[in-house]
Amino acid sequence: MIRLSHQRKPVRLALSAITLAVLAQVAHAQGQGGSIFNEQFLDIGGDQSRADLSLFAFGNRVLPGSYLVDVSLNESSVGQSQVNFVDNLDEAADSKSAQACITRSMLEGWGVKVEVFPVLMAAGDQCVDLAKVIPGSSISYNGEKLRLTLSIPQAAMKRQARGAITPDKWDKGINVGMLDYQFSAARYDGGNNFGGNNTGSSVNGITDFNGNPSTATSQARNTLYAGLRGGFNLGDWRFRNFSTYNRGLDGQGHWQSVTSYLQRDIAALGGQLTLGDSTTPGNFFDSFQFRGVQLASDDGMLPDSQQGYAPTIRGVAQTNARVTVRQNGFVVYSTYVAPGPFVLDDLYPTSTSGDLEVTITEADGRETKFKQAFSAVPTLLREGVWRYSATAGQYRNGLGSNVSGSKPFFMQGTVARGLGREFSLYGGLIGSEIHQSVVFGVGKNLRDFGAISADLSQAHTKGPFNQSYDGQSLRFLYAKSFENYGTSVRMAGYRYSTGGFRTFQEAAQMQDLQSGQVLNNRRSQLQLDFAQQLGSRGGSVYASAQQQSYWGTDQKTRLIQLGYSNFYKQFTYSFTYNNSTNLSGPSSRQLMVSLSMPLGDSRSYARYSATQGNDGEVSHQASVYGSALDDGRLTYNVSTTHSNRSDNSGSASASYLSQYGRFDFGRAQGSGYGQTTLGVAGGLVVHGGGVTLSQPLGETMALVEAPDAANVGFEVYPGVRTDSRGNAVLANLSPYRINRLAVRTEDLGDEVEIKNAAMDVVPTRGAVVLAKFETAIGLRLMLTLSDKSGKPLPFGARVENEQGQEMGIVGSEGQTFVTGAKDAGAFSVKWGQSAAEQCRVKYQVPVEKNPAPIRQMNAQCE
Repeated sequence: MIRLSHQRKPVRLALSAITLAVLAQVAHAQGQGGSIFNEQFLDIGGDQSRADLSLFAFGNRVLPGSYLVDVSLNESSVGQSQVNFVDNLDEAADSKSAQACITRSMLEGWGVKVEVFPVLMAAGDQCVDLAKVIPGSSISYNGEKLRLTLSIPQAAMKRQARGAITPDKWDKGINVGMLDYQFSAARYDGGNNFGGNNTGSSVNGITDFNGNPSTATSQARNTLYAGLRGGFNLGDWRFRNFSTYNRGLDGQGHWQSVTSYLQRDIAALGGQLTLGDSTTPGNFFDSFQFRGVQLASDDGMLPDSQQGYAPTIRGVAQTNARVTVRQNGFVVYSTYVAPGPFVLDDLYPTSTSGDLEVTITEADGRETKFKQAFSAVPTLLREGVWRYSATAGQYRNGLGSNVSGSKPFFMQGTVARGLGREFSLYGGLIGSEIHQSVVFGVGKNLRDFGAISADLSQAHTKGPFNQSYDGQSLRFLYAKSFENYGTSVRMAGYRYSTGGFRTFQEAAQMQDLQSGQVLNNRRSQLQLDFAQQLGSRGGSVYASAQQQSYWGTDQKTRLIQLGYSNFYKQFTYSFTYNNSTNLSGPSSRQLMVSLSMPLGDSRSYARYSATQGNDGEVSHQASVYGSALDDGRLTYNVSTTHSNRSDNSGSASASYLSQYGRFDFGRAQGSGYGQTTLGVAGGLVVHGGGVTLSQPLGETMALVEAPDAANVGFEVYPGVRTDSRGNAVLANLSPYRINRLAVRTEDLGDEVEIKNAAMDVVPTRGAVVLAKFETAIGLRLMLTLSDKSGKPLPFGARVENEQGQEMGIVGSEGQTFVTGAKDAGAFSVKWGQSAAEQCRVKYQVPVEKNPAPIRQMNAQCE
């Protein structure tokens, strides 16, 4: 019979918990040997019988079964593994102490040289005694932390770099379809839509129009940008398409396919096979788009190697401005930024080199353009490591459908090898009907002085009118981080080319020249990125300088960015200087001084800035910005500006990060113009369980399944929560690396229990790995169990559900805590092996209007 009990028993609950904790700690201290705890102490002050407690006398404290545990080998994590724990692995050991079943395949996967141990080779899938098979090794298990710790002599381990993950641990993921999207729209009103400055406007830019700026009227005009990354995963294959859509103020829209390809891992070769429209590697030759086939090494598969270089774009916006980034004629990034300095460090990796053309379009139509060089860091490989690529196909450009452009066929190959004494050699060649070139170089690790590489290129190019050009190009690259001095020279490079040298891209562009036209090919290029921390109170300074000169003209493209920031008490101040020069159009110079301070204890800040341009314009801006909500999902910026060249203007913007995507809004208003912007970015994954909406996906991700655990968040993923089915997408995982996914247990609620609150996954590039979190949905009960005569059930008895899963252990006076219980059901209670030492408990939870998180009930065993 079951009855609801309103009597609270805090003393009994505390005694139960303390007793079990003491038993566990004593057993842990004793290791695998039995403890010397006297069980007769449990009989003092009570008449409750006892179950067989020998299990608690051993440090293992785990019952036979399969468990997901963290594995640590020689003090380094090797990820999680499903390990079986069995009885009587060692005949000399007590049969009540379950031990981990270690097999040959497990050891081989952890990097043990199993071939040198005959016993292991003959063991097959049988459990082995690790200490006997590999002398000097040991194994222990911490049941509280679910951690299996192994110690194996280094001589028995395969030689591999720290942090390496063997291909057998890689997870290629599940079959899914996906779409990663970004939409932004702007509505312009007023008679000053174009700001009177549209010279040099790029094709399909936000201010493109075919008419005369003087004919602009007060009629409202709209612009639209869409960036779509769609595709599917099928086994080892990944199909991806990245397309953009631009509609300018003239109402003309244009679709552009940037990349569209099939790709898969070739683990045996440490690389990727790509079929379709993609980009060539940019380590040695300038990267460019092609249509064809490519086999290239993937540095991400190498342990502790560089994962590629991504540029950081800095600039200053005067209003709610649109920043558009083009590479090789293709739009690869577009976003709206709030007034003031901005930093873009989340560019999607489309290629490893190729200059970036950055266009800042203000709300009143003014444009600022500059080019940022984008090149590879010095080529340096570990001894014995190869880097390679082989590409064959047709050259592609991003000039648009209305411009044909030359599209020659080509073949390209590159190879690099890490040698002894920290040297690396590399080389490559390109062959086509219009261009042939070869490059050879060497890299050296200078240890405390950084890394350097130098290479020499020789090229022969055929012009459109049967001209012939021959030339050479010499390049130096350097990188170093002086951590002890707070100095980072991220990349410094210099390149000089003779007058007859042409890159493959320049050779393709030459084919479209008309008689009398001249191609200004690159003469020299200088690049430097520098950052310095000036002590604990001296602030920090950065400098970025880039300059390119060309044959046939004295003009240069130049970009100089300098910055300094520091703080005094609660005030933060900074100085920023930007100078950019293009081959066409005047140079642009900006000097900005800003001061900000927090507003009380909130996450809001006030900022004042003054900016002076090269045309004599001086503007003053005051703004309030910050974040709101518990995890900062909502950010905002409100500002007002006064200029000596125009009337006052103002702007406001906000961005909200939800579990279904990011939503942006902005409004700018000034003399003769107005601008309203809307934006949304997110993703969706189509899988066997349905469709799951998410934040922007990125390249590699995990699909979480936590059945019936709705509205649950995850550590380090702000705004991400499970949907009504318990599904969620965690984006931007690191391929070929261990990624830990952890549930925010405080979000689980009163009726949800999760068996594994954290897990490790090792995805391949582009994979969508399935991360299953085992949940138990039901009530939490504190049961007081008794037998037919009313006496408490034996201390230490095991409580199981109808599926044989352990639900709890009987404590003092028959009390046991059970989670995941249904409204009605039955439990089995066992305190021995015979039928007389087992019974069955039926229960039904009464309906209450305002139930407590933990229901207290009395139950009698049958």
